[in-house]
Amino acid sequence: MIAVNPCLIVEVPWTYKKAKEEIALTQEEQDVLLNEVEDSWYREMFYFMCLTGVRVGELGGLKWCDIDMDKQVIFIRRSLSCNYCNGVKREVLVTPKTVNSTRQIPFIGEMEEILKLQREKQLLSKKELVSRWRGKEEFEDLVFTTGMGSPCNRYIVEKEIKKMILRIREKEAVVAVQENRAPKVIRDFHPHTLRHTFAARCFENKMEPKVVQALLGHSSINITLNIYTHVLDNKMEEEIKKFGAAKTQGVDAYSGVDVRKARITVLSHC
Repeated sequence: MIAVNPCLIVEVPWTYKKAKEEIALTQEEQDVLLNEVEDSWYREMFYFMCLTGVRVGELGGLKWCDIDMDKQVIFIRRSLSCNYCNGVKREVLVTPKTVNSTRQIPFIGEMEEILKLQREKQLLSKKELVSRWRGKEEFEDLVFTTGMGSPCNRYIVEKEIKKMILRIREKEAVVAVQENRAPKVIRDFHPHTLRHTFAARCFENKMEPKVVQALLGHSSINITLNIYTHVLDNKMEEEIKKFGAAKTQGVDAYSGVDVRKARITVLSHC
């Protein structure tokens, strides 16, 4: 009866689902992750994500022509979109998410080494596979691909993360039995967590929020500050634990004098 739905922008309160809060990996968790991928085809890809904080779509859409090895800059110019229509996978390269998403990211850490290793590995695989290499047409020059040359979409990255978590949990279970203790909790995470992890490392190293915003391509500084606030909360807990008590084991917190011994000395003279 009505040609146009008048309720398209209406959000019904009881059906609205609050977005799950992203929790960045700690430095220890990040180290465990990177140790686990040392012998993986996707080693360089995960290092790249930890060193840039790119969105998984931006990762999949990155081409070698976007990398300036001389100036040591990475240009984010496109994104890989992957959807399924009637059971058929459809992958296309599209413009970035927002205007701010088109950006430059300078090489950080061991980035140059990571990219050189990725290039060598990819060229070798392409040479071995010849016509079976799947990177054709617009996907021919992609930086991160599968071992067969297919684009690294979000489903592939998520699958690799799940496999890594499973291996880490299995190893931790074995070590826990050997050390006669309960196994550490290895929490689940997904590709976007690595984006927040990069931001957390930036803030832990005293980087200014506006700089982090530019690196991540956030459309609003508020998005960046939300991560900053979370990092500060964790840091505050750590710093408070360092404070301890005002008086520890009878030692005066200000002078360092053992109060109990001082009292005994005074009483003996009385």
